[in-house]
Amino acid sequence: MKYISLVLTMLFLLASCKKNIGNNGIYVENATELKNAIEQSQPGDNIILSNGIWKNTGITFYGYGTKDKPISISAETPGKVFLEGNSYLHLGGEHLHVSGLYFRNGYSPNSSIIRFMINEDSVANYCRVTNTVIKDFNQPNRYTNDRWIEFYGKHNSFDHNFVSGKSNDGETLRVFFTGNQHINNHHQITHNYFGPRPRKGGPRAETIRIGDSKTRFAPGYVNVSHNYFEACNGEVEIISDKTNFNIFNRNIFYKSEGSLVLRHSNHAKVNGNIFIGGDDSDFYGGIRVVNSGHSITNNYFYKIKGQEFRSPLAIMNGIPMTPLNRYLQVSDVVIANNTWIDCKSPWQIGIGENIESASVLPASEIRSAPPIRSIVTNNLIYNTRIDKSPVINHSEMNGIKFHNNVIDNNGETYSEFNVLKNGNLKMKKVNEWLYIPADINDPILSDTYIGNDVPLIETDLFGSRRKDKNRIGAINQLSSAEEFVIDKNKYGPDWFSPKNVTHEPKIIKATATKGDLVP
Repeated sequence: MKYISLVLTMLFLLASCKKNIGNNGIYVENATELKNAIEQSQPGDNIILSNGIWKNTGITFYGYGTKDKPISISAETPGKVFLEGNSYLHLGGEHLHVSGLYFRNGYSPNSSIIRFMINEDSVANYCRVTNTVIKDFNQPNRYTNDRWIEFYGKHNSFDHNFVSGKSNDGETLRVFFTGNQHINNHHQITHNYFGPRPRKGGPRAETIRIGDSKTRFAPGYVNVSHNYFEACNGEVEIISDKTNFNIFNRNIFYKSEGSLVLRHSNHAKVNGNIFIGGDDSDFYGGIRVVNSGHSITNNYFYKIKGQEFRSPLAIMNGIPMTPLNRYLQVSDVVIANNTWIDCKSPWQIGIGENIESASVLPASEIRSAPPIRSIVTNNLIYNTRIDKSPVINHSEMNGIKFHNNVIDNNGETYSEFNVLKNGNLKMKKVNEWLYIPADINDPILSDTYIGNDVPLIETDLFGSRRKDKNRIGAINQLSSAEEFVIDKNKYGPDWFSPKNVTHEPKIIKATATKGDLVP
């Protein structure tokens, strides 16, 4: 009898050790254990999900950790915990961390896969989702609208994640501003890989949307930086910024058929982003400017061939007395120290002008207000082939001051509009997409405009100082540019490499049977 008791005691101790593995680590193997662990969690606890497939698992993660002792949910082995079927993760509370999950082979039964809110009374603040993958986690019907990631609350972070393959209706990631508890939010969206999204046609296929027309006056302070966007072709707007004071810093847009659009925003800072296109598509876009107070600096554009709304630089006309959901006049914008290489008609001013339609459209649709009180200065355009129209004026541009902008149009003098100085530059091709001035001290590059209407730009595209000597274009120093290499492994989880992802087209066989093509 004593022997049996001893064995039972040992088994109980072993089971207990499996459930609580020390250092506040709580090991769980199913949804019931996970739910109980969340309900009993305390600051500093780490709930560890066992390796394997978690089918139809809705994780409602509610709790209150602290800055020094967050409550965490993490994978036993990052990338070995698979959320499949009807699964999701919704967070509410403060200082909650989630890491190492892999969403695949399913879809969320709710409006989102990851949401920083459980309900209106359980909003997430100071919470983080990291080191996680969402891949092809689509609704069965492509017309069903959902978002994969929904931001609410304040000071939440989505970083070092891999997100790819959304094909149904709805934004990939959206930041909501539905009340005072969601504005001035300072959310961080950084170091993520946003992978291919197929063309949808029409709206609601942005990769990132921040706010909407009804929140266009709300302050956001959202930071979208150091992300990699590849083949994000859902619609004309890859990023749609619709609130104020947001930052878009050092992102890479690789062969993505759309633009970073300052749609309803004001006072955005767009700095150090790289847009890489090619000859294989006329839909690769750059930056579209609407509204007021933006600073657009140190950006680099290579073979961006989009026209009008997808132009490398599209400065729009606005609508006088515009409705909330239309276009405010561009004003007080600074566009300085950017570089365009082999782009097609890189500067397009007055995009959307449609005065000729005044007889058939209501006044609320007539984009007749040209940009005002803005400056375009110290920029560089370089072409290896002659571009007959590097600047297109769709309306009027008397409200823009142009200072010390340089063009090398493959030896052909360009003089229309008197907004560019002609130069004969020696450029060094560093790699497939990067051209840098071979002589950074070329006098024409050193002749920069300095004025109170241009803020101090402290560094260049690659982080080199501009303070001592500023040059025209996005690149101020050769050594840092020559050393720069795009490493896709720097984006997303450390256990999942975007380099390993192949994008093969799916072949779907259909017959003449009625209904065979219906989703």
